[in-house]
Amino acid sequence: MFGFVTKEEALELGFTHHASYYGIPLWITDDEFPMVATKWEPLEHVMTLFHYIEGFMNTFSPMDEQGFLFKIGPPIK
Repeated sequence: MFGFVTKEEALELGFTHHASYYGIPLWITDDEFPMVATKWEPLEHVMTLFHYIEGFMNTFSPMDEQGFLFKIGPPIK
């Protein structure tokens, strides 16, 4: 599929785990400062939109620490 990053490509780029961000499938590194990319290139635009929405909503949140809500899944095999 055009724009899809395969498991092999993700491993070569340094990604270590499957993940999601509000249902958007991602590749991620399980580090203190993770590197994140969508598995399918066109979803980068949707993810950017969600970042803006989440950032706006966090201005109303009583949380002390702000951050994005990634769900880290199993390691890439």
